[in-house]
Amino acid sequence: MRKTLSLFLLFAVFSLLVSNPLVFLNDLEPAFSFDFQPNCFRFSLFVPLVRTIAPIDWFLPKENAGLLKGLIKVESDFYVHALSEKGAKGLTQLMPSTAKELGVLNPFNVFQSLDGANRYLNDLQNRFNNLELALAAYHEGPTKVAREGPSVEGLRYAQKVLKSARAFENKTAFFKDAMYFEPYVEFGKHFSTGLNFYLSVLGAAYLSGGLNVSDKISQHVLLYPNITDSLSLILGEKDLNLVGGFLLRRMPDFSLQVVLGKNELDVSGLVRVWRFYVKAGFSQQRFHVGFIFK
Repeated sequence: MRKTLSLFLLFAVFSLLVSNPLVFLNDLEPAFSFDFQPNCFRFSLFVPLVRTIAPIDWFLPKENAGLLKGLIKVESDFYVHALSEKGAKGLTQLMPSTAKELGVLNPFNVFQSLDGANRYLNDLQNRFNNLELALAAYHEGPTKVAREGPSVEGLRYAQKVLKSARAFENKTAFFKDAMYFEPYVEFGKHFSTGLNFYLSVLGAAYLSGGLNVSDKISQHVLLYPNITDSLSLILGEKDLNLVGGFLLRRMPDFSLQVVLGKNELDVSGLVRVWRFYVKAGFSQQRFHVGFIFK
């Protein structure tokens, strides 16, 4: 019995080091989840909804406005939390190394993404003194273009961006982003049901909230100001008590959330293992473990 308990605790701690559906904002697929607690079982659904946020024209700089609109259409199709297999992030699909050079802390932040891409395009146009070459360099890297010249793929990309820019010249385009709804039921000593939601606010912050109904009604609202693309602070309330904490994440592989408050300690984490996620945590003086399948 002692050995079994030790293995359980090790498993829980391992999962924590490595649960929050905000890690799924780049992956628009429904999912379902099972959570196991000592005296309770919980079943959840995660239902994504793509929503239109605001006209992108409101946020574009005066210079390169049309060009940026065409570039964003090609790169991310106006989706704020776009994430490529190579690791390019956000509306303008900045690579981590490029974002770092530009001082962009959070490529999913609409304001930082547009500002960084605009400055990068200006630098490339000044360097190559040719718009097609600048766009090819944006796509395949300025060092490669300067050393070897643009590839056929790079020139095709440049033409695609310019064609898209012309197509959207007199059209309004809108940002798109996802939110997740999480209806759930719990079976145990008491039956309860509830609904949580998670959404992005222009990539600059996240907002989540929820309502639970059992023998009593409980609720929470949490705001996550994003410091970088992997670190967010947490400010909010649970049942009218102030709470705070932080969220660490690497989309779409893992997240770790810690929330502290009056008589409140909530630690939860998840890590991707092949095509599903393992999650674990400690909340209301109880451990829980579970799985999410997408």
